[in-house]
Amino acid sequence: MEINTTETTEEVQFEIIEKVPKEKLQVPLQLYADSAAMESYVKLPFLGFGILFLIHNVFLAGRSFDYRTYENIKTIEFSVVGVLMLVIIVMAVIAMNKNAKVKSELKEIGKRYAIKTEIVQEEFSALAIHFYGGRGVVLKK
Repeated sequence: MEINTTETTEEVQFEIIEKVPKEKLQVPLQLYADSAAMESYVKLPFLGFGILFLIHNVFLAGRSFDYRTYENIKTIEFSVVGVLMLVIIVMAVIAMNKNAKVKSELKEIGKRYAIKTEIVQEEFSALAIHFYGGRGVVLKK
């Protein structure tokens, strides 16, 4: 039995690339890129929580303060936590909005160019993850 040692390279052909014009595909790809880029910024407020916790434990915990100073410290800490929570909520709303736009664009592409939803999801996710990283997109029927 002889083994063929010549390698054959197969190019993967995506149905979404063949049927959909590049201009139509750029819109969801750009929205996905913006959403994937936001994921790294979401970590910063959580880092802020850790720093606030560390500062509180190192410099304030176990010490005694008069009542007025204690109330000021408590107000400042709650304000910082509130601002960090607000930042997280705003970032989450923006990311969810971008993800919803990506999904609606992909569903429209699937309908307009007669491509199954599963194929659009798999191929777009493969392209998006390859170019921008992230987790990909999950479309529901």
